Amino acid sequence: MALKNYYLTLGVSRNESAAGVQEAFRELAKRHHPDVAGPDSAEHFRNLLEAYKHLSDSQLRARYNHSLQEMEAKESAKAEPIVQAKSPEPLVPEPLSILRSFETARPSFDEMIERFLRNFTGIGIPKAERIEDLNLEVILSPDEAAQGGLAPIGVPTFHPCPLCGGSGRDWLFVCSYCRGQAMIEEEQTVSVRIPTMVRDGTILEVPIGGLGIHNFHIRLHIRIAL
Repeated sequence: MALKNYYLTLGVSRNESAAGVQEAFRELAKRHHPDVAGPDSAEHFRNLLEAYKHLSDSQLRARYNHSLQEMEAKESAKAEPIVQAKSPEPLVPEPLSILRSFETARPSFDEMIERFLRNFTGIGIPKAERIEDLNLEVILSPDEAAQGGLAPIGVPTFHPCPLCGGSGRDWLFVCSYCRGQAMIEEEQTVSVRIPTMVRDGTILEVPIGGLGIHNFHIRLHIRIAL
């Protein structure tokens, strides 16, 4: 059984303090407690409790970190990215959009959008849906890998249409602003720090729980073009 990534579950970095872990858990627990979010959130709430249990206890956290590092060392040797970047120059001012800056993807882009959208609407969530890894490949030149820097990743988020209030209708007509979709897509940028002298095959995790996205884990695969 694959090891769960509790840091991504709580949306915190691996260097987060105990106080930061507690604060992140409290904020997520308020929003996703079944008494507030409904019975469908029970499994996600249990995952939050499990993650907090392991990361709030120093001894459990140390053992968990060791297991996580061992698992990632094995995966980095055999990982096949789901998504491949079009450009060999990812360190650019404009964010690399998950939905628009990458050439191929599994699942398809339509399936990916639907999966992202479910985080914000709570509609059509399959009972068996589990957190899925979305692997993105970023290709660096040797100079970029040596220098390091920030890789901005554009993550899709959604909010109710301000014109129709999330109904998809404007009186008797389809809302022209959201085209009847009821939700408006925006992109939030997550900046990933690529360390200097990064090695080919390095995997960097991108926490996105803070954006309200809980059914995707983003993992950035570093490739160095020779």
